Amino acid sequence: MRMLNLSIFLLLTLLSFSSCKKDNVEPALPAATMEGKNTFGAMVNGKVWVPKGRPSTFENNYDVVYDPNYSGGSFDIRAFRKTKDNPAFYEYFYIYMTQVDHVGVYTLGNPDIGTVTFSSESCEYQREDDVQGTLEITKLDMQNGIIAGKFEFTVAKPGCDTIRVTEGRFDKKLF
Repeated sequence: MRMLNLSIFLLLTLLSFSSCKKDNVEPALPAATMEGKNTFGAMVNGKVWVPKGRPSTFENNYDVVYDPNYSGGSFDIRAFRKTKDNPAFYEYFYIYMTQVDHVGVYTLGNPDIGTVTFSSESCEYQREDDVQGTLEITKLDMQNGIIAGKFEFTVAKPGCDTIRVTEGRFDKKLF
């Protein structure tokens, strides 16, 4: 009987360990594709940042809007992520650029044509803060409704940590 109880205890212990959730698994950066796969991701200060969760259940956690007829080609990315430490708070990216009318590299940092807003738990960086970086459109296919590209930037604000975004990529089906 003692051996049976020990066997049952060991079996239950083993089962409880095998069914643990892996909440601490870091998400992977999506591949840099150009097929309309609806992906977005970047490295923010060396850590993977991908959209997850959104304040409103009626909106997506990631969206790209491109209007070829507004201001020489208006481009807007919005991505949101629920934080692990404070589930009531959402980090977000906004990347906005006008005069986007072809595949190529565009400079971020001029609030009149291209800028970034980034919010973390510790600080919110706005369009008037110091932004240096680029947005590269690698595919702009209006016939098939696909826009894809890469981005990287650094944003600094007095009293806040500097944010360095590298390896940013997006691939979106527009319609």
